Amino acid sequence: MSRIKAFHALYFDQQRAGNISRLVSPPYDVISAEEAKMLRARSPFNTIHLELGEPGDADFYRKSAGLIEGWMQEGILRRTARPAVYFYETEFSYHMGGRERRKTRRGFFALLGVSDYERGEVLRHEHTLSGPKQDRLLLLRAARANISPIFVLYSDPRESLVKALKKARPSEPVFELTDDQGIRHRLFGVSEGAAMDKITEFLSQKSVYIADGHHRYETALNFHKELAEAKDPMAEASGWVMAYFCPVQDEGLVIFPYHRLARNLPEERLAGMMDRVRENFSLEQIAERFDQQSSSKVFRALDRAAKSRAVIMIDRARKAWLLKLKPGLQKELKAELDVEILRELLLERALGITQQEITDKNFVQYETREELILKRLEAEDFQFAFLLRPLAVDKVIERADQSGVMPQKSTYFYPKLPSGLVFRKMQFGEDFS
Repeated sequence: MSRIKAFHALYFDQQRAGNISRLVSPPYDVISAEEAKMLRARSPFNTIHLELGEPGDADFYRKSAGLIEGWMQEGILRRTARPAVYFYETEFSYHMGGRERRKTRRGFFALLGVSDYERGEVLRHEHTLSGPKQDRLLLLRAARANISPIFVLYSDPRESLVKALKKARPSEPVFELTDDQGIRHRLFGVSEGAAMDKITEFLSQKSVYIADGHHRYETALNFHKELAEAKDPMAEASGWVMAYFCPVQDEGLVIFPYHRLARNLPEERLAGMMDRVRENFSLEQIAERFDQQSSSKVFRALDRAAKSRAVIMIDRARKAWLLKLKPGLQKELKAELDVEILRELLLERALGITQQEITDKNFVQYETREELILKRLEAEDFQFAFLLRPLAVDKVIERADQSGVMPQKSTYFYPKLPSGLVFRKMQFGEDFS
């Protein structure tokens, strides 16, 4: 069902722009102000200059478009001579369940045809917000380029596409780098016709699922409709968006949960809070104090909770509690995700935090990485922390197949795709003959 194309990528010429490790950046929506400043100073050719404007710079979109054109003319960015797909593998370490793990994730970059969700070619699991879409639309209108890819999933139990690309890849990568987090990236261009035909044919029978990049996907779709209605000559090219494709069966597909941290709650909301928790959960204290010595034990206890619907609560005294949903509710709330149970029974009922207050970011903040939870609790004045288990990828697929969406901050696919390995500039010619 989905439509896939190879494409002529733009990529950095390291002889002119410098080493690729100085040129890539994280996706625009996860860059802190401090990190943005560092990236801008790292190189005049760092991707952040295309991707993210400085606060208050209303002229950013025009500047970004000008930089892309200028870098193409100067040879900073070069266009591949042949259309290709780009096999990409990344090796990384992370903490989960109280211990360090190491994985390799494999997939590929190609173009994905955009369409309304109702057609079933591309499915979502998140709501989007108007502000980020307007920002990305202004950039897309100006630059007419895909600077960062969206991240999509597809089912391939035998991982046949990844295996075919791994076999067809050249001996030397286009880029190989280790980033600031110690994550290793390797990118290979594959233009072999048989491999590309296999991808196109295989995915023409499948739906794909957006993992990351809902705002960018919907922006690309809206931009395509805008150009099609205006009969713009670039309308055909705009009907495709650069995407990274990863099989749901890949052992390196890692999803972090968004742990919730609560602060600034008025004392009247906290009165009787533990009694309200006990209405729906059984409580087991697993650490007298959540600290450097006990943190691994706490996360392991959550990891071992097996099929119980469970969450860890760190209270104001920094005691760690394992909360298990009572048996009657286990069956009643079977279809709900842990993050939905947390929101309804703990944030809303026990603490009285409304959905609007969550949206307005009044009392709740988020953290994805286990090793940073303790640091934040020590450095910031949080009253409670609620620690979740990661969501299984089949739950993402199931919810998308049901045309349903999850609450904001339900999934954090790790590691994020770097921006700057490949770009895609919309144009006429052999790409869309």
